[in-house]
Amino acid sequence: MDGEQESIALEAEAPIEPVEPNEPENLEAAEPVEPGEVEDEEAREPNPEEELEEFDWDGKKIKGPKGLKDGVLRQADYTRKTQAVAEKERALEARAAQIEQASKVGEEEMNARAALISIDSDLKSYENVDWDAWETQDLFAAQAGFRKFQQLKAARGEVAGYLGERQKARTEQTQQETAKRLQETRRYAETQIKGWSEEVDKKVTDFATKELGFDWNTLKGAYTPAVYRALHLAWLGHQAINTKPNAPAPKLSVEPLKVVAAKANPPARKNLAEMSMEEYVAHAKREGRI
Repeated sequence: MDGEQESIALEAEAPIEPVEPNEPENLEAAEPVEPGEVEDEEAREPNPEEELEEFDWDGKKIKGPKGLKDGVLRQADYTRKTQAVAEKERALEARAAQIEQASKVGEEEMNARAALISIDSDLKSYENVDWDAWETQDLFAAQAGFRKFQQLKAARGEVAGYLGERQKARTEQTQQETAKRLQETRRYAETQIKGWSEEVDKKVTDFATKELGFDWNTLKGAYTPAVYRALHLAWLGHQAINTKPNAPAPKLSVEPLKVVAAKANPPARKNLAEMSMEEYVAHAKREGRI
């Protein structure tokens, strides 16, 4: 019994070797992978950049998922159209309010002018009044008449002042509208008419005033982009009609020089007295004398 205990003690004192855990088998590493298969797998992997597309948004270049661009552009187009419709509605409302205000002001001016005519008619009845004589005859009536006369003059001053202010406001409004139309017309000419310049504008204006008979005030009151374009086209047509085409230069036909063969000069005839003997004999032979 003691021997068994001693044996157990010896076994307990013996060092226990650590047991290394079994490494898991790497099945993928067990089989060699061909290079071509690796490239195919990489090619099949999705590229995030390929799923994006670039487009403009509020003046900036941005990227988003494919399909987002169409939706954004549709929304932007809808927004622009909605804003355009709203602007037109506001313009129409403003124009309607302007017409209503002008109608109201026009009616007020008509009433004021009618009142002014009535006041002038009443004042005319006091033109030949002798206030001193009237006061002598009837002091109270003369004082009442004078008060009425003063009231009429004050009322006329107020009505005339109102009409003067309305006329001044109307003139200023007309000047502002004219300046605005002229600015719009000039901007149209600068951007839409090819070859436009200050010199061209002067020629168009001269054409309208001298050839068509408009005066400058009439042109200022009528100028719009459409009217200016019509005048510019008319000026171009007038130029085309009245510009004479350059006469073509005459074609010079170059003919080869005719070479005339020189004829043998006939021998000069000498006087018989000037001939030598030999010449005389030869001459006589030609004449058949010898």
